[in-house]
Order: sequence, then structure tokens, then C-alpha cells
Amino acid sequence: MALALALLPLPLALLAPLALLLALIDPALGPALAILSVPIQELVHLPGGLSYTQAAMLLALGAWAGAMLARRAPPLLAGRLLVPWALFLWALLFATAFSPFSATAAIKETLRWAEAGLIWLMTINLVRRPRQVALLVACLLLAPLAEAAIGLVQFLAGAGPPSFRIAADLPFVRAYGTIGQPNSFAGYLNMAWPLALALAVGLTAYALRRPARVGRMWLLAGLAWLAALALLAGLAASLSRGAWLGAVIGLIGMALALGGRMRWAALAAIGLAGAALVLGGVGLLPAFLAQRLVSIGAYLAPFDAGAVVVTPANFAVVERMSQIQAGWRMLLAYPLSGVGPGNYSVAYPQFAVGSWYVSRGHAHNFYVHMAGEAGLVGLGAYLVLLIGVLRQAVHTLRSVTHPIWRSIALGCCGIIAAVLGHDLFENLHVLSMGIQLAAAWGLLGSLEVIEKRPHM
Repeated sequence: MALALALLPLPLALLAPLALLLALIDPALGPALAILSVPIQELVHLPGGLSYTQAAMLLALGAWAGAMLARRAPPLLAGRLLVPWALFLWALLFATAFSPFSATAAIKETLRWAEAGLIWLMTINLVRRPRQVALLVACLLLAPLAEAAIGLVQFLAGAGPPSFRIAADLPFVRAYGTIGQPNSFAGYLNMAWPLALALAVGLTAYALRRPARVGRMWLLAGLAWLAALALLAGLAASLSRGAWLGAVIGLIGMALALGGRMRWAALAAIGLAGAALVLGGVGLLPAFLAQRLVSIGAYLAPFDAGAVVVTPANFAVVERMSQIQAGWRMLLAYPLSGVGPGNYSVAYPQFAVGSWYVSRGHAHNFYVHMAGEAGLVGLGAYLVLLIGVLRQAVHTLRSVTHPIWRSIALGCCGIIAAVLGHDLFENLHVLSMGIQLAAAWGLLGSLEVIEKRPHM
């Protein structure tokens, strides 16, 4: 507390001891604070260059260690993903050891993944009771909801760089929030809206079946519907085509997780996506929206970016393909270990395609990006981790019977599917957004072992 008062600005100096005390009372608050810190991590840095997220992680680890030393924490739970996580982190260390480029960048990237792994481990070990699940779910929704609100204000007020303006004759700009980029902003919302939507549907169905508690349930259902609509509105305002495709895949994932008749809903989602493309093609949608929808097909067709004549109409598509090709060239040059985690931009000048000499920071396809940075070993380990996550989702869906817990599990399945789809076009594992995703993965593990109670 003395250090906080001496080193931090007064508002933070007063809040830091409170956060510490709360985390010591219930260590499950540690991961919750880390989740809440993600949208503000780049706004202000603490003394020593620490971001809010890094400080929250240190706080969470300290509180958990204190609880274990005091024997207040439950016995350590390994979880189904411990081996895949360990294998993946080993693969990143392997790629770091053999990187011919920056070891510092590789270590930083590996630590970011270790941070996500720790959040997963803390979630399955500390989130054991219904109130702790409720707290974690609230944080998983509140932080992206605040981000969506900021993005919607930016969209409506036209408050953004000229390059984000959606049309010369319209005052709107693409929403980007505090994250700074519309595509990453939309990826962050893809990690939340499936949970809000699944909760809204689940709470509504629960309220209809339990008239004695209808007031409380309808209130929660109403809040969940508002959150889902706000998150989806923010996603739409980003005008991120990759995010829109990811959202469709998220809906399909939730429908498949429900099984039975809901598989038809998955087919309906595909039909709606196709109808949107058709409407855009025949001019029945606003021009700026139709243009972005119809151009999605161009992002799916591979071509040689160095052999294309660049025009204003195809600039974005060719630029993305040039980044993907550079990542592929990195893999071909270093097939086993890649250029090293976090070294895409460092190595990019040696693998640039044609006249595309400027790196965009990632390969615009996370699977190619992972292969380029960590080689076949890293990509294989990452795919093993994803298979483990899907296996965890299946086990959770089979074991959880409470309708609210099942809704949360379905929402987490939607998040997994949306991120898997969106990662075909972006790298969503930046700016510590992996904390949000890893907490959703951990929540699936917690729901499998949580004490089942008949009432919330």
C-alpha cells in the first residue's frame, strides 16, 4: 500500500489497495480484474512501463499464490488442456531457441501466450462456485460491452482517422474502440457476443419455465439481450468482413453444439449469409455495405500478389495476400521452427512480395502467421491445443445439465467457432486479447467440474 501511494497517481493509489484486498479475499477476482483491464491496457502505463493488464496479472498470480500458501485454495486441478498447453508453450520455446532473428521479440510473444495459459489455469482452479461463474461471465461481457459502446459512438460521430471513413458522402467511420484497429476491435467483440446471445436465449427460456421467479429472470434476460444487441451492433459498425464471416461461423458453431433441430438453424445462417451476398450483388443494400459484402469472395481466392497490377479497387485484397505470401515464404525458409515467435515484422523485409515492403504486423491469416513464426512444430502444437479445446467443449456439453450453465457453455462454443473463423483473416491473439479467449476456454473446464446446484 505504501508503494502504491508513493508511485501511483492518487486515484490509482486509492484503488490499487482495494483491488489487492478483494483479490486476497477471493482469488477468483484476480482473473476477473485481468479480463477487465484488456480494453484499457494501451491507454495509460503504470510506473516501470507496466500496463494495467500486466499489473492485474501480477496481482492475480500473487493472490492465488497467497491462497495456496494459506491453504485456502482448492487442490490444484490440471484440467484437460494442461498437456496441450504445455506442448504449445514448449513449441514456442523451441522456435525461440532456433530463431535467427530477435530473441527479445520471441521471448515477449512466448510470455504473452504463457499469460493466456495462466489465465486458463487460474480459471479452472479458482472458478468453482456459482457466484464465481457469474462474476467471470459478467466481466467477460462488461469489458467488450464498454468497448462496443465506445466504437458505436465513434461510428455515429464520425470520430476517427480519414482512412476509417466508410464513404466520402457519409459522416460515419469504422468503429475501432480503444484497440485502435477496426478488425482487431471486431475480433474482440467476437469473443463476447456469442456468450451474451446464448445467455439471453437461455435466461428467456428459463424465465418462461419458472414463473415463480419470472421478475428476476426477465431482468437478467433483458440485460443479456441488450448486451448481445450492443455487441453485435458494434461488430457491424466495424465493417470488418473477416469478423462478419467469423460471426456467421460462430452462429453455426452454437447451432451445431445444440444439435438436433438446431442444425437446421446452422443451415439457415449459411442461407442468410448467402442472401446478404445476393442482395449486395443486385444493389438492394446500401452501396458501402454491398461493396464490402460482395468483395468477401476476393479475400478467399489465392493469387500471386507480386504479379497483380494494383488499383484503388483491389489495393486491400492485394495487400492482404502479400502479407499471407510473406508468411508462407517464412515457413518455406524455416519449415520446422519458423522465424521465431513475434518476429513476423522483424523478418518481413527478407520475405516481402513484389513492392509490398511494409509489414502490417501479421499475415492476415493466423494459421499462416503461426506457421511462419513457429514453423510446422508450432503450428502442429497450436492445432493440438485447438483440438483439446474442442474436446473440452464436447465433454462440458455432455456433463452440464443446468439450463443456465448449459447456455454459458454454448456461448463459449460460439466464441471458439467465431475466433476459429475470424482467424482465417486476422491475428486475434494480440494486445492480450488472449486473456479473454483463454478465460472462455477455462470457463468450459470449470463448468464441467463445478458443484451442481438446483438454483442460481
